[in-house]
Amino acid sequence: MTVTLGELYDITHDRLERAASASLPGDDPFAHALALAQVGTLVGHVHLLLGRPGERDDSTVGDTLRHLHHARRALDGAARWLPSLDPDSDANGGPLGPAVEASGAVIDLIRGHRDDTGAPVTPYALAFTTRSARAYHLRHASSTLHCVSRIVHTVGRTLGNRNASVRLQTAHTSLQYASVRARDTGTGADRALAAFPQALPLTPVPALPTDPLTQDAGRIRDDCERLSRAAYETLHGRSAQPLSGSDLQMIVRWRSLGAMLAGRLLVQAAGEAPGEAGTLLGRCADLFRNSARAWREVQERWDRVVDADDPQVRPRLPKPSYEMVRRGQISRMPRGAAPHPAVEIARTMTLRAGRLLFGGDWDPDSASRPPGTRPASDIVADAGGVAELAQTVYRLTVADWRIGVAAPQAVTAIGHRLLTDVPEHRPVDHPYRFYRLHGHQLERLANSFQQVCAAQQAAAQSLLAAAPAVGMDTSRAVLDAAAHRNITARTWAPVPAATATATATAPGAMARGPAAVPPPAAPGRGVRL
Repeated sequence: MTVTLGELYDITHDRLERAASASLPGDDPFAHALALAQVGTLVGHVHLLLGRPGERDDSTVGDTLRHLHHARRALDGAARWLPSLDPDSDANGGPLGPAVEASGAVIDLIRGHRDDTGAPVTPYALAFTTRSARAYHLRHASSTLHCVSRIVHTVGRTLGNRNASVRLQTAHTSLQYASVRARDTGTGADRALAAFPQALPLTPVPALPTDPLTQDAGRIRDDCERLSRAAYETLHGRSAQPLSGSDLQMIVRWRSLGAMLAGRLLVQAAGEAPGEAGTLLGRCADLFRNSARAWREVQERWDRVVDADDPQVRPRLPKPSYEMVRRGQISRMPRGAAPHPAVEIARTMTLRAGRLLFGGDWDPDSASRPPGTRPASDIVADAGGVAELAQTVYRLTVADWRIGVAAPQAVTAIGHRLLTDVPEHRPVDHPYRFYRLHGHQLERLANSFQQVCAAQQAAAQSLLAAAPAVGMDTSRAVLDAAAHRNITARTWAPVPAATATATATAPGAMARGPAAVPPPAAPGRGVRL
């Protein structure tokens, strides 16, 4: 399951607090040297998060960065009076090792939203360009630097070397000043950034019948992250494998079914939600049925369209006559490339939603009648509760909307190779069954996705309007509203002011509980954010 920025920051602070409360060996200079090296790494992480290269200087962090610079110089000076560490030694050892790992994971999570050239690969990559976003890092930096200053003070008191102790006292003072300045300038932090997600690679994770149903909701959200990334890369022409016409047709087919299943999930949640919440979720389900219809109408537009370079999806053609074969009037249909990963991702999203509804044996390709719906109480319990189920369905609307925004770009890019055999528009005296799409046909095909975007927008708005009654966390929706301004000028579904305030001021709004820390590639050293 994906980890969020707020969760990683919480883990970092928890581990730092434990390390600050632990006692370091008073007579082991190598342990002191390792602790100071790790303190230097942590301070470097804070400096990297507050003063990323390539961005304009921000006066709100100037004082903090200046104090950090003085602290690092003092730490380097103290290290010269301590034993040298083996470069191959375990950098994650000692009491501070886990905190360094978690802090490095924070940097790696942010870095994952850009490629090797620094170009964004998700709409969230630009989330840290505002002053309120910088203030979010400052708030967390204040806590980090406070704990680190305590550790430096402890090491300075236990060292027997006066030269090192004097320099550590200077570092301690600078870190304290930096912590205070970070806290003072961290007001107005964008708390929604706690929901900043991990950027997942475009590698589909199969939906197996043996998968525990209790994990389906979390894995659906992961699939949404992957599909959103594929849509963003398509929109900006950064896909390593562009979407073909067959890819689009298969994605449309799966998302049409997926939107219908999402509405069914909300119907089940409505039956388990008390009073007003159940009524509101029932209305949301109606809008998801509208979304499914919008996807089906797009699917009908593609009904007799073939991508000449990737004819995986095509009308059933009659066998050529003997005379045509003898005259050499036929040729083999080219073999299409392997489907884009987004196709399998869209399929697994649908499979998981269906199995949450009908059980692990559900198969949409089966000719037999689908099994009955599972008890609503079981569905809601496996999804983590009504609020979590609503959150999962909301994430589906976001992914579908992004596909709807990006698809016209993909259609335009491959328009020159799209063919059709619809007789109504075949050019006069055209000798072949298939012909290239006319400009007006291509335009209607691309514009058909606008209906999907409008339907998904309406569905998202209804869910967010129901959020206060359902208890759904809207911090991710606030983050989406900002991210979507980088995609299109159209305004994303607004978050009710009361809900946004409640989310921001709720205990733990900056992060949501413990989570496993993915091992960073290298603990944030020399990382470009």
